[in-house]
Amino acid sequence: MGQDKTNGRVTVTEYVARSIRERIISGVYLPGTKLDQQTLVEEFGATLIPVRESLRQLEAQGFIRLYPHRGAYVAELSIDEFEEIYFVRELLETAATELAVPKLSEADKRQLRDYLTRMEQATKASNYAQLLGLNHDFHFIIYKASANQLLIELIRSLWDRSSRYRHLYTYMPERAARALAEHKRIYRLCLAGDAIAAGQAVGHNVRQTVRVLLPILRRQLASPSTS
Repeated sequence: MGQDKTNGRVTVTEYVARSIRERIISGVYLPGTKLDQQTLVEEFGATLIPVRESLRQLEAQGFIRLYPHRGAYVAELSIDEFEEIYFVRELLETAATELAVPKLSEADKRQLRDYLTRMEQATKASNYAQLLGLNHDFHFIIYKASANQLLIELIRSLWDRSSRYRHLYTYMPERAARALAEHKRIYRLCLAGDAIAAGQAVGHNVRQTVRVLLPILRRQLASPSTS
């Protein structure tokens, strides 16, 4: 764990950062929770230096806030952040799709069809946790075909940041059926080779997610129980 990122291994800093990030996304560390560095050192069996480095990484990614003389805290959810993330996601994912569609291989298209089938099954079973994973994989089959590594990395970073808002999906089961229809349209346009229309369909999918999630987020942040 302490070695450099060679032979498939990760550094201690990467391990700690990834572990903390997963706990924030899953809700183990709630917004506003203080992350005591000494507790993290003991919990992960690390030294103080990689723990501090991991916290700085997570601050740069928007997951935590570091305050002088106060320490590290899980970042609060924010309407401004939510809107900014999804605004940029729409722009980048539309562009990535337009680049990708002419480059999609037959194997890519078979994978998209397979994921659509699994998404339909998960929708019927109301398995929203599985749907989130399938949705991610479906989109990144397309984005990876763009062959623009910087664009893919930027999109992945924004998906990581938006993952803090994933719990809101549990409040919108009715969205699943509409989202499935949107993904079927994206798939059909990819098969047709219509890059512009496919990009627009992806942008529409992002906008519709915002349209449904934003009122839920506003209600949560306005609730006295939200902390």
